[in-house]
Amino acid sequence: MKFLRLVILIEITFLIHVFYAAGNEAKMKYEMPEIMMVTWAEWPDDPKQQDVMAQFIKANGFNSVEVEMDKLEMCRRNGLYARLGDGDINRLLKNAAKLKDDKSVFAYFISDRRRRNSFPAFANIAKAFQEADPNHPTMFINRANWNEFYEFTEKVQPMMLDFYHYHWDGRRHPERRYIYLSSFRELGNKNGIPVMRCVGGNVPINQLRQTIYTSLAYGIQGFHFWPPWMFSINKENDKPIIKDGKIVPRINVPPLAEVAKEIKPLSPALIKLRSITVYHTEPVHPAAPGAAPFPKDHWLQLSGEQMLAGFFKGTDNLKYFMIVNCDHTKKRETTVSLSKDIKKIHKMSKRTGKWENIIIEDSTNNLSITLDAGSGELFKAVQ
Repeated sequence: MKFLRLVILIEITFLIHVFYAAGNEAKMKYEMPEIMMVTWAEWPDDPKQQDVMAQFIKANGFNSVEVEMDKLEMCRRNGLYARLGDGDINRLLKNAAKLKDDKSVFAYFISDRRRRNSFPAFANIAKAFQEADPNHPTMFINRANWNEFYEFTEKVQPMMLDFYHYHWDGRRHPERRYIYLSSFRELGNKNGIPVMRCVGGNVPINQLRQTIYTSLAYGIQGFHFWPPWMFSINKENDKPIIKDGKIVPRINVPPLAEVAKEIKPLSPALIKLRSITVYHTEPVHPAAPGAAPFPKDHWLQLSGEQMLAGFFKGTDNLKYFMIVNCDHTKKRETTVSLSKDIKKIHKMSKRTGKWENIIIEDSTNNLSITLDAGSGELFKAVQ
């Protein structure tokens, strides 16, 4: 029975992939300000020391923090987005009416992992918040493995879709990772809403890279993490250590900060793009069915195993794509074969955040690129 359900889910995924890849997209109801990297932090009481922590968080690649209303001014001072939460939804709703033009607000967190019997109430909550503040989304974290996300999206009509799937955890159906990414991407396109994902952050760095780069290639525009306690304060005898008049912040998951800093330069370009489709080289990894293969007549082809290309469109007429090495165990090389009408290729530098020209030396309009384990690169093609 479980196998049959998986087969049906794969077939549905392919059907919606073909249907929406043809251009069936809704106008965006809400647009993310950046590729969102949201974290939790331990905050000192002193506002000046809060600023120390805030700047430390920014320096490590994160741009949004999970806070309540009392930390909103701190976010404003330090250029962080506030993912606002409060145990009292009515109190949060009253504040929302005052914050509709506040650019430091990212979203209002409402609930985590609730089943379909909660969806009617969620619909009322989402509507109330959208009436009070039409500029910032509510967050309802949907558990992918429950397979209720289509019903959730239809009933709740959210401004943003958020899901969690820790695909390195063997108990959570890791084989469905591309099925879920494809399904949420198509739901986002169909409903004109961005998608973000909660990721298991306590895994080796190459697994983190594989998770985040494949998600970006599928159009995911925001991330938060479990366990959430990413940043804390060094203490002695349960009191903060003060050095040169400042607290000493600590990164509890250093590999996650390294990946966050790595993708930050991609954000200004990537956030303006909308995912069109994603194709994988064959054979697709046997432990991850549901990935769509490259059509034989597509203008770009990749060689090798465990490679994918996610394709995007912007406001211009250029072709954007991200190539990802889905293999988290080793570096891989792929040959990129381009149609003859492609004259130039540019790659986004992860160091400078600027486009760099790539010379296509091969008369066959091919070029070879090497990607580190689990890593990806963003490109644009000029005809």
